[in-house]
Amino acid sequence: MRILYVILLFVLLGTYWAALERLKGSFKVLTPILGWMVGLGYFVIIPWSIVTLRGRFRYPAIYAQNGVWGDVDLSRTQFLGPWIFIWLSLMLACAVAYFYRPGPVAKQGPDFAFSRPRLKRIVLFLIGCVVLEWVATIWMNGGVEQFLISHWYHRQDALIERFGVGYIVYMHAASSLQILLTGAAALYTEAGLKNRDTGWKFTSLIVFTLVVGMMLHGNRIFFAVYLLALLVSCWLYERKKILATLLVASPLIVLTFSAWAWVRQDLSAIPESVATHVIDADMDNRAVTSLMDATEGANLLLLMHIIGDFGDKYDYLYGSTYSRLLTFFEPRILNPERTESFTIIAAKHYEPGEQMSLNSTALGEASANFGVLGVFVLPLFTWLALRYSEWLLAGYEKHALLSAVSFVMMIWFARSTFAENAFTLIGAALLIQVLGLESRLRMDGQSRPLAQLQEEAHARRSL
Repeated sequence: MRILYVILLFVLLGTYWAALERLKGSFKVLTPILGWMVGLGYFVIIPWSIVTLRGRFRYPAIYAQNGVWGDVDLSRTQFLGPWIFIWLSLMLACAVAYFYRPGPVAKQGPDFAFSRPRLKRIVLFLIGCVVLEWVATIWMNGGVEQFLISHWYHRQDALIERFGVGYIVYMHAASSLQILLTGAAALYTEAGLKNRDTGWKFTSLIVFTLVVGMMLHGNRIFFAVYLLALLVSCWLYERKKILATLLVASPLIVLTFSAWAWVRQDLSAIPESVATHVIDADMDNRAVTSLMDATEGANLLLLMHIIGDFGDKYDYLYGSTYSRLLTFFEPRILNPERTESFTIIAAKHYEPGEQMSLNSTALGEASANFGVLGVFVLPLFTWLALRYSEWLLAGYEKHALLSAVSFVMMIWFARSTFAENAFTLIGAALLIQVLGLESRLRMDGQSRPLAQLQEEAHARRSL
C-alpha cells in the first residue's frame, strides 16, 4: 500500500507543478489564483508529502497534545479514506487550474505602470498605522512588562473579556490592516524584482517591521506569507540567484519558524524556552519535525482525523460554518445559537477542556460540513480564484494593490476557515477604498500602458 501512496503522490506533484507553470504563463503578477495554489502547496501538499514518504508522523511528547489527533500512521486502514480524499481534492483543484482558459486580458498580462515612490509612501503610511496598533495593544495589556510576560494566545481572551465587542471589532480591523501592509509590501517587492531595481534598504525596513510584528503578536503567518510572495515573485521573473539564496537559507528559516512556536509564549524567557523546547527537546527527527512545524503540519494531521471522524463520531455541519459570513456581526449575547468558528468546534472535539482553536486547512472545514462531497470544495475555490484573478487583471491599473492583498489572503484561505478569511479580505478591500490607496498609485492620476510610458521616456531622452 505504501508504494501505491508514493506513486500517487508523485503523480500529484507532477500535476501540481504543471498547473503552476500553466498559471505562470497566464497570470504574470501576484494574483489570487497564485496565492491559492501556493497556499495549498505550503500548508497541505508539503506536510502531506512528508507523512506519505515517511509512512507515519507523530508529534513528540513535549507537544503535550491531549488527544490522538497528532498521530497519523498510513499502515492503518483508517487513514486510507482520508488520504484518498486529500489526493482527489488536490488533483481536481490542479486540473481546474491547468485546463481553465483565461481571457485575452489575463493572457496578455497587466502591462500597466504605477508609481513606485507613491507605493513606497503607502507602505510607510501603513507601517505607521501598524506601529500605532502595537502601542495600543501594549497599552491595553497593561504596559510593556505585563505584555512581555503574558501568553501570546490568551491575550485576546483577556482583552475580549475586558472590552467586549469593541475589542473584537478592533481585532478584526487590526488584522485587515496587517494584511493590507503585507500585501502592499509584497507588491513593492514584486515590482523591484520585476524591474531588477529592488530597494534593499527599504525592503529591509519592511522585513524588520514584519519580524517585530511577529514578535509582538506571536503570529508568524504574516511574515511567512510575505516570504512566500518573495519566493513567487522570484519565480515569476526568473530571479535565479535570489531563489538560490533563499534555498540555501531555507533550513535556517525553517528552524527559526519552528523554534518561534515555542518561545513566543513568554518573550521575557526566550533563552529558557529555547533550551527546554528546542535544544534539549527529545525529538525523533528534528529536521522533519521542524519542517512540519514551519508548514503547520499539525493542521494536516488533524485534517486526516476530521475526514474519518465527521459523519461517524461527530455530526456533519452542513455548511453552517460557511454561513458565518452572513452572521459575523451578530453578537452572541443576542443569538447564543450562532454557529461558532470551525477552529473552535474542532478544538472542542479534539482538545476538550482547553481554551484554544485548531486549524485543519480548507479541506478540514469542507469535509466536516459536506462529507465526501467536500472533495469538490477545493476545485470550486480554484475556479472562483481564477475568475477573481481575471476580473482583477482586466482592471489592473485600478486593482494592483487589491490583487497583491488578495494573493496574500488566498494563501490564508488554504490554511484556515472560509468565513473569517472572507471577512478579513472584505475589510482590507474596504480600507483600500476608504483610504483611496489604489488611486494614489497611478502615475499622474492616469493609467497608461507601460510600453507607452517607456516610449515617452525614450522620446524625452532623444530631445
